[in-house]
Amino acid sequence: MALIAKSYILPLFLLLAALPAGAQRKVSADVEVKTVNNGKLTTVTKSVYCTNNGRLVTLFRNPYTYYVVSNAKGEVQIYRPDTNEILPQTDKSLSSNTELVSLFMQGRIDDLGLGFFGYKVTATTRDDGYIKKTFTANDVQLPVVDIVYEDYLPIYCEYTAPDGKLLSKKYLSDYQRFGRFILPCRTTDILYGEKRDSSVTRILYKNVKVDVDDPNFNFEVPANAKTMPTPEAAK
Repeated sequence: MALIAKSYILPLFLLLAALPAGAQRKVSADVEVKTVNNGKLTTVTKSVYCTNNGRLVTLFRNPYTYYVVSNAKGEVQIYRPDTNEILPQTDKSLSSNTELVSLFMQGRIDDLGLGFFGYKVTATTRDDGYIKKTFTANDVQLPVVDIVYEDYLPIYCEYTAPDGKLLSKKYLSDYQRFGRFILPCRTTDILYGEKRDSSVTRILYKNVKVDVDDPNFNFEVPANAKTMPTPEAAK
């Protein structure tokens, strides 16, 4: 009986730890993004400031300094402090719901935010302690997504085109708990190109803080910021 109880308690504990808690009003983290593409390595460092109302402030630090303020609707403001210019956009793919910290704040470990883009579970399989869920969208042109879970936490994600071509893979690892907030502090993405080339991106989350005040949570684009000219307008 003790073994049976343990087998249920541990997954339940992990699941509860990943649920959004009322105390988690804000989460911040420093992020390092390294990408290898065509033999070249690029590094981007940034800090994210997520609040439970869906607001996300991203401060890019290197190689360039600028702010991106977004919400769950995909309303985005890109601000350059060096020129005091702003570029407003509306793009669902830039929604705050695409940031991993925001997703885990909301407890969206079940679909990693796919539901925001019209995806639904269409198949579930179990194999040697792992659960795999297949997600498809109403738009048949969108890729099919498989997510694999271990102890109810997503550890692998795969995108496949409608024609069966593998588009990308994502690995989520190094899960750490910060109070009741849990986050995979390392992700690795493999994006397959048209030929044999591919790009690999490793993202590390560091210095994660829960409900710790920081002025950047309340960052607002200055009212006197000038609208940034778009490439189309410059022609």
